Amino acid sequence: MECGSHYYAVLALCRMLGINKEVSYRIAYSSQFVDDALIERVYFKRTPRGTKCHIFGKRRGLDRCATCPRIMTVWSYRHRKMTEELAPFHFIPALRGSRFQEKMRTFPDSPLLKTLMEKALKSGDPYHVGILLHVLGDAWAHQGFSAIISRLNRVQGLGYVRSTVEGLDDRLVTWYLINFDGLFSRLFGRILPMYSHSHVGLLPDIASAEWHYKYDTGKSFITHYADSGTVSNPKRYQAAFDEIADVLKRLIALHPKILGDPVAFQDISRFREQLVRPVSRSESASVWKSFLLENRFFDEHDPALYYDPHAWIRAAFRDYRKKKYTQSIVHAADPAPDFARTDWYAFYLAAREYKEHYDLLVSRAGLF
Repeated sequence: MECGSHYYAVLALCRMLGINKEVSYRIAYSSQFVDDALIERVYFKRTPRGTKCHIFGKRRGLDRCATCPRIMTVWSYRHRKMTEELAPFHFIPALRGSRFQEKMRTFPDSPLLKTLMEKALKSGDPYHVGILLHVLGDAWAHQGFSAIISRLNRVQGLGYVRSTVEGLDDRLVTWYLINFDGLFSRLFGRILPMYSHSHVGLLPDIASAEWHYKYDTGKSFITHYADSGTVSNPKRYQAAFDEIADVLKRLIALHPKILGDPVAFQDISRFREQLVRPVSRSESASVWKSFLLENRFFDEHDPALYYDPHAWIRAAFRDYRKKKYTQSIVHAADPAPDFARTDWYAFYLAAREYKEHYDLLVSRAGLF
């Protein structure tokens, strides 16, 4: 999924269910920020009060902050990156099958996901819940693929219904993958291994797309491909958000204080139609903003209406500069006076708790 689904659709759904604006914003921002939290380590210039810091020799900071690797860099192809960032947050293993590669494929019925979701709901923490909604959404969108380098991610015979993909850039990439399959393998095969959904481009993340492909079953020494059948992203996305709605209703039942003023719009059919409307990814945000405004979920001047991937980072560090805080490792970071109460730090704590619980579960399952 992309920002239109992870942020704006989650934001709209929260408001439809009556969750107040502040909590809705934190849940939705956390859901999308999983894709944008790229800082791996922070070294502090001075230790902020009330924070749980890691000690690095004479320096203090925060470690394992990232929830998404930087795509198309050699460092993202390390097995550690795949198992510590891609798998838990974007391709949660479903534990299907008997072989390791099969168990690592993601599906929305993952027992790991269900256990982690229960913990998030009990906590009532909007950051924790938002992270789990991202994981759930990606489990629906990315199903059948895994975070690791695996033959099961090898694809051929890719095709799609042209009218279901609007963006020119998405059409060009998909057209290239389809028409120059052999050239793609020769040019990028050595630098783009068979991990995630890299060999089908962005098709899984386009809500309106309908497509098909053949995948390597990986069950014999000689390659054998199986047909995926028609993959209908509209059906997947609508099913995903039906489940997300159920999760949010359970959250409300457990923590009724998060409710705000009743909202005027309750027509779920209009939401489902908006969710899978064929628009380019570049236009998706503006279309969702119009939807939120038309249905009076937010006012035009509400900051939540405009997703900014650096908003939480900017508020957490006094010396914020985009160039500095887009690095994997940030040196001499100057935290804000109230750093321990910032959204960025709250998200970091939620992601760390989630990852610790995930590590425990995969260990018990015998994956690592």
